[in-house]
Amino acid sequence: MGAGSAAMLLGALVPTFLLSRLLLWITKRRNGGVARLLLVHVICAALAVVAAAYGYSHTGAPDWSHSPVYVVAQLVWLIVDFVRGRRRQSQPAS
Repeated sequence: MGAGSAAMLLGALVPTFLLSRLLLWITKRRNGGVARLLLVHVICAALAVVAAAYGYSHTGAPDWSHSPVYVVAQLVWLIVDFVRGRRRQSQPAS
């Protein structure tokens, strides 16, 4: 991974984080557990990929070449949420 790819990944982490937190906040009343978490992250990844494709477009047609970066960024946040959920479950109730 070159410096340009790392910078793109860091840049993709911000909007995917904000979008996932927004959708998790909107759906917080639904107690779906892992299914809710997966669904929110799949929706966020799809929205981020589409937004990036049109954002990187130079000719009006979507440029899908940057899509993997946004999928990886969303996977990072999914893994972070899984780890946080596991740690929360393993802590004794106080």
